[in-house]
Amino acid sequence: MANKRSMNMKLLNARLTSKLSIVLFGLVLVFSAEAQSGPSRGGGGDPMGGIDLPPGFLEQNKDYKFPDDITKYTATDFLMLVRRTDIRSSFYNSDMSATISMVTVSPDRGTKTFKQQIFRRDKDDAFLMITLEPESRKGQGMLRVDNNMWRYDPTSRKFTHTTIKDTYENSTVTNNDFRRWQRSIDYSVEKISSGTLGNYNVIIGELKANNDEVPFPYIKMYIEADRKIVLKVEEYSLSMKLLRTAYYTQYVQIGDSFVPTVQIFQDGLIPEKRSQTTYTNISTKPLPDYYFTKEYLERVSQ
Repeated sequence: MANKRSMNMKLLNARLTSKLSIVLFGLVLVFSAEAQSGPSRGGGGDPMGGIDLPPGFLEQNKDYKFPDDITKYTATDFLMLVRRTDIRSSFYNSDMSATISMVTVSPDRGTKTFKQQIFRRDKDDAFLMITLEPESRKGQGMLRVDNNMWRYDPTSRKFTHTTIKDTYENSTVTNNDFRRWQRSIDYSVEKISSGTLGNYNVIIGELKANNDEVPFPYIKMYIEADRKIVLKVEEYSLSMKLLRTAYYTQYVQIGDSFVPTVQIFQDGLIPEKRSQTTYTNISTKPLPDYYFTKEYLERVSQ
């Protein structure tokens, strides 16, 4: 398997092979099949969102030398590793659009499916998402721009302010899951270790949020050492209760970016509650500036 781990691979399939992840992924596929058949600036924004990236955020990462031995990683090394995963999973040199297929499962709401079209401009931390399916939700939208996030209901024709903390459609997905990754901005490293996850050697970091805008105050990241991609993130409350586990089971390379195209979010308190989002039709073609406006969302939602 080692010969398949080259960073120059055009297609990365990071399937977790531990028993837990296989069972979880299998369950989500089953539910998918069933669904087929039947300092803050205020305004809800994050303190370092938008254009204001930390100085050297992109440049310092390019030539950073990571230890060859994963047991030698320091907190600084791990934070730079997280930064690399942030940058490589995002599109700072182009716009991005994609289709998102989502399956949500919960004991009280059953199985639901959604399809959305998303448009992102990561250099500005902006995105627009429009619901395509189901028909009852068609035209509903979400817009993040200028460090504000809005939901739009085409029936009432009203915008409602929301935050990146809020959940999407009462699922295990948060609004934060749709934006660019910026964990190296929002968190500080408290502890690191090494281990394995399935057949993969991983570096494990425990991080604490440095602002109160993010959905989870503490997270624990499992990053594969060879390919330097995120495989799993455990997300905790202030009291260190596990609230959610995120699995990133498939990646695809597009240009210099490595996009997690299959993402599974497992509720930490209700084991039967989970969601899967799958990204397809990914494009890096330039988008018009007017896409990231309330006026355009109103028009396209009709």
